[in-house]
This record gives sequence, structure tokens and C-alpha cells, in this order.
Amino acid sequence: MKYNSEIINKKLKKFINLSNSLATTHPAIVVICFHDFFRNLYISDPYIKKRFSKDPYKNILLVLNNCISLLGYGKNLGSYLTNKKKIFKEKKISTSELYGSLWQDRYDNNVLNSSNEFKKFLKRSKINLRNFKDKVILDLGCGSGRFSSELASFKAKKVYGVDSSVYGLQIAKKFAKEKKVNNLEFKHASVLNLPFKNEKFDYVFCKGVLHHTKNLKKGLEEFYRVMKKKGGGYLYLYGSGGIFWNSRKMMRKVMKKIPYKKAFDTLKILEMPAHRTIFLDSWYVEIEKHVSQKYLENWFKKKKLKFVKYKNPLSIELEYAQNYKFFKQIYGDGELRYFITKP
Repeated sequence: MKYNSEIINKKLKKFINLSNSLATTHPAIVVICFHDFFRNLYISDPYIKKRFSKDPYKNILLVLNNCISLLGYGKNLGSYLTNKKKIFKEKKISTSELYGSLWQDRYDNNVLNSSNEFKKFLKRSKINLRNFKDKVILDLGCGSGRFSSELASFKAKKVYGVDSSVYGLQIAKKFAKEKKVNNLEFKHASVLNLPFKNEKFDYVFCKGVLHHTKNLKKGLEEFYRVMKKKGGGYLYLYGSGGIFWNSRKMMRKVMKKIPYKKAFDTLKILEMPAHRTIFLDSWYVEIEKHVSQKYLENWFKKKKLKFVKYKNPLSIELEYAQNYKFFKQIYGDGELRYFITKP
């Protein structure tokens, strides 16, 4: 099967336009369709037992057809939301409130602990836990503190978790207390203006944070500034291009018409597990920036940083499909995960 950009773009446009027209009158149907489309954008999903097609491109086309049909039927269904102003009454959720809600849901459902997941990630990346022993480490944008606590448990000298969300830090402190971690300190501060001197940290861990800030370039500079010479770090940013990333942008515009709680409750009716928050994350975050692989690697070179791109991805990670013939068209630059060394 040949990739046809005209066909997929036409279907995607129809899907988004239909969703937009139903967002204020039939929000639950839009959320259900967006959820199904979103999870089928991934090369693999542990909760999808059988896809329409094993080929990612063909599968996306068939899912779009399915969702378009459902939305078409939805137009003929009755709705109590005849007053469009009614649905706009809920105030816009801030990034801090959004992640606070998602972390609280994970905490309440006992799925915040990422110990096994994190250790397996380091093992796949061939990073020995002994590398963190007696080191001063920064979790840059620590959120719920789940990785801060793990890094501290690797016999680090001291770990600092920094985040601008009061909600996240409250959960982070409770979680660290439960894990009985003592070599860990949390600070309420912006990742764009860190309260630390130059070259303080042996290791800087930053996972999925800087692309949600107002100034990604400043965030990268802070990441570099506080890292010691001969130190290292990990950085994860969203890539750019392709149906995957472009669809997220389109869906986010439509979801502005649907209150966060309504979407959250709809997904819970579908029995969505607490750790499956990627959908709400992308739909409601205030800022989501996308970086090209070329730009990021040029920045590394400009700073004379040594860098290695993450290998051995899981089947649910985009890079698992890096040899797929239409990878660039579907996934663009993929996900940008790098291990850094500062000479």
C-alpha cells in the first residue's frame, strides 16, 4: 500500500471538522472518538487486542473511517446541551491544575510508583544504577516526584526535585515520605529560572517538561547551565512533523470547547486506567511545543555536548517503528530522548 498524503489529510480534516461541530452539543461522542483515534496513532497499544490492520498507515485510515461514521450518526442524536454557552462555564484548567489532577488520580489508584518502569528503562539504556551513587542530582520539572524518589533510592548523595506546580509538589512530598526517602529535597521554582548556581549537579534528569514551558530555549540553557563539567543528564522532548504530532495539535484546538472534567469523566466511564493519562495531558496542557531532531542535535553540538539517542524502545514508544517505511510521514521526528555528557 502506497502512502497517499492527500487521502489521509482529507479524512483527517473531515474528522476534525465533524468533531468541532459536535464538541458543544455531543462532547462525550467527540471524546470517545478522539480517544480511539489517539491510541491508534501509536505503533502499539497494550489495550488494543486487535487492530483493523497490522500496517500503521492503513490502520489509521480505517480508524478515521470508523470515527467519521460514528460522528455522522452522532449528529442525529438528541442532546440536552442546546445552549452552547452552558458548556463554556467551566474555567480553563491551568497546566498546574491539569497535572495535579492526573497525578492525584494516579496516587489515589496506587499507580504513581514507577520503580520497575524506571529501572527497566535504565537497563535497556545500559545505564548502571551505580552511576548515581554519591551524586548530586536534579529532577528538572519533577511533577509528582515519582522519578525524584527513584533517583534518590539509587544511593545518591542528594536529589533536588524542582517544579512550579504546588499540586504536584504536595503529592511528591507525600510519596517520598511513604517511600522513606531522606536524601531528597523539593523546591517550588520555575524550570526557566532555577535557584541553583552554575554547574551544581552531577546529573540532570528532565523528562517531558521543557516543551510545556513558555521559553523552551531558556529551559535548555538552564538544563545546560546547572550541569557540572564531566556531568551528564537525560532529556526528553516532543519531536515534530507527521500525522502523529499534527493530529495532536488539531485535537487540542477542538478540546478547548470541552471542559476538562467532562472529558475526564467520559474516559473514566470507558474504564480508562489511571496511568493512561497521555490523552488528557495532550488535549488540555496550555503549551505544547515541538522540536525537530535537527534543531536539538545542532543545539547539543553548539554547546559541545556529547549525546546519544535512546535505543531499545518499547513497542509502545514511537521509535519502535523507526524502520517502518512511512515512519517520517506518520511520526515525523518521533520522540526525542537523549543521554547527555558535558565534557
